[in-house]
Amino acid sequence: MILAPVCALILISTAVNSSDPTPPPIARASGKVRQIIGHRGSCADRPENTLASFRRAIETGAHIAEVDVRTTKDGALVCLHDPDLARTSDGVGKVGDLTLAEIKNFDAGSKFSSTFKDERVPELKEVLSVCKNKIDVLIDLKENGDAYVKKIAADVREHGDPKRTILGVRSVEHAKQFRELLSESRQIGLIPTVNDMKPFADAGVKMIRLWPKWLADEKLVPRLRSLGLELHLGAEKGTREELMPLLIHEPESLSSDDPAQLIKTLAELRGKKN
Repeated sequence: MILAPVCALILISTAVNSSDPTPPPIARASGKVRQIIGHRGSCADRPENTLASFRRAIETGAHIAEVDVRTTKDGALVCLHDPDLARTSDGVGKVGDLTLAEIKNFDAGSKFSSTFKDERVPELKEVLSVCKNKIDVLIDLKENGDAYVKKIAADVREHGDPKRTILGVRSVEHAKQFRELLSESRQIGLIPTVNDMKPFADAGVKMIRLWPKWLADEKLVPRLRSLGLELHLGAEKGTREELMPLLIHEPESLSSDDPAQLIKTLAELRGKKN
C-alpha cells in the first residue's frame, strides 16, 4: 500500500522526534526494507571508496557495499567517484590521464582524517576480494565502452562472486551488456530521467533508483509499481528525520553514507532494539 501524500504528511508531522511513536504504516514500511546499502562503503566515518570504508560497511552489518569504478590511463579499474583525484586525495589530475602506479602513490585517507593517512585508492579487484563472502558489492558504472564493461565482468568473475554482485546500470546498453556478461548478477537502474523507467524495465532491470527530489511527483512511484519494479532510495545520514518521508513510498532498498545509523534507525522504527 502506498500512503496518500496528505495522510503521509500528517503521519510524519506527528512522529518526527525520536521520542514520538512510529505510525504503524511507517513501522510496516521499515520492516519491508530488505536491502541496506553502504554508500561508497561507509563514507560518513571512513574515507570513501577505500578498503577501510568497505571493511567498515561489513562491520556494520550492511547487506551491500556500493563502489564507484573508473579506468586509469593503463586500463586498470580503480575505485573513485570523481573523474579527478583532487577532492578525496593529495593527488592532482584526471584518473584517465594517470597510470595505476601513479595513482597508488597518492594518499586517499588524510583529507578525511589523519587517522587514515596512507590509505590508498584501491583497485576494483582489491575491493571484490575484501568483500567476497562477507557482503554483496554494488558497482556504480561511471564509464561506458566494451573494454570497460568486459574488464569489470572479468574482475567480478575472477575476484568476486557474480551472484553477490549488483550492477548500477546507467543506460539500457549497460543493462543489455551485463545481462549477457554477468547473467547471474542483479541490476539497479540508475536512470538519468524519470522517463527512463519503462525502457530500463523492458531491458530486464528489476529495481530503479529514484532521487528523493523526484518524489514530489505523486504519480511517479505508482507508475514505477505499475511496471512491476522495485524501488531504491538514498538517505545521507540514515536518521529518522530523513527516513520518515522516504518510507511512505515503501522502498525495498535504502542506502546511506552511514549504514550503521540506517540500520539502527530502521530497527527503532520497527520497534526493535538494534
